[in-house]
Amino acid sequence: MSTILQLAETTYGEYRAPVFQSRRFTPAALHALLHVLAVGSSGLLTIEKAGTSFEGRPISLVRMGSGKTRILLWSQMHGDESTATMAIVDMLSFGLRHRARPEVESLLRSVSLYFVPMLNPDGAERFQRRTAQGIDMNRDALALVTPEARLLKGLQAKLKPEFGFNLHDQELSTVAPTKELTAVALLAPAFDAAKSDNDVRMRAKRLASLFAAMLRDRIPERVARYDDSFEPRAFGDNMQLWGTSTVLVESGHAMNDPEKDSIRKLNALGILHCCEAVAAGTYGSTDPSAYEQLPFNGKRAYDIIIRNIRVDHGEGKTTTADLGVTYQVDTHSEPTARLADLGDLTPFLGLKEIDGRGALVPAAACSLGNAFAWESYVKQG
Repeated sequence: MSTILQLAETTYGEYRAPVFQSRRFTPAALHALLHVLAVGSSGLLTIEKAGTSFEGRPISLVRMGSGKTRILLWSQMHGDESTATMAIVDMLSFGLRHRARPEVESLLRSVSLYFVPMLNPDGAERFQRRTAQGIDMNRDALALVTPEARLLKGLQAKLKPEFGFNLHDQELSTVAPTKELTAVALLAPAFDAAKSDNDVRMRAKRLASLFAAMLRDRIPERVARYDDSFEPRAFGDNMQLWGTSTVLVESGHAMNDPEKDSIRKLNALGILHCCEAVAAGTYGSTDPSAYEQLPFNGKRAYDIIIRNIRVDHGEGKTTTADLGVTYQVDTHSEPTARLADLGDLTPFLGLKEIDGRGALVPAAACSLGNAFAWESYVKQG
């Protein structure tokens, strides 16, 4: 185990930012916390206003470290994907708490870490995926119609970072072809439709392999690879094309962990582990196969599966079925449940599973994709 990984893992409870009790927090709350960290850092952590959002909210660039090698990390380009933002704050706290340790001192002397910890503050204010203009920013790397996308593109051009971490949350997924929930999915994005490899992408694959190996030691069978189809409008694909070796980290889900505390920790550990390898120059000897052999995400999970109900078609006709219920909209949960599937769901996993015990559900209520008040038909417990 690397020295920084061991230190970060064993002391996580000491530096974990306790202010985040929920994945839903405002830009103002984040900026207040970053300000407190910067004031107490004696200059180790600096914050500058990188720009403003469409609605005029500030977007900060946080720097830690003074090394020649530059690493750019950005989170919440989708406003409702906040797990990695919390992990970034944890990482900053780790650096401040352990700044006198030789291994941390060496890291911060070798690399400069640049964080944009909430790229879409307008979306974060609403806890929605898209920007205030209604644009999916991760499809705006070419058109650059959003000020937030122009800011990120400008930072890449100005800083010319050798490495990048594109940090997201993903929808409820499983590790194909299993019923294991994906906790983290990784991607070294393609820079062309042929999914070619060059030096830039190979560096990303080696970093992703380091990350994957660390995860597999802790959450076997729950690590996946994100869809690697080339998307010409996406930032990860274009960062690779622009010369920044980029790893996409998608925070998934864990049973009985709605605020993703366990996955937040894995983000912090994995990124610190990769940063240490960059600082030490050891990443270059990493076998990329640990990443390349990861299974892809699958779609075998729902928020709730209700087993063994009977769909009532009237006139005494019924159909025995399972119901797949979701609260997911994009990557966050909404209070209204929707019926996502109906039929034999034996191959699927529910974050919560309920035995319907033959309860009758009117066929008129079983409209796929629409609101579904399942509590009206099924008794729990």
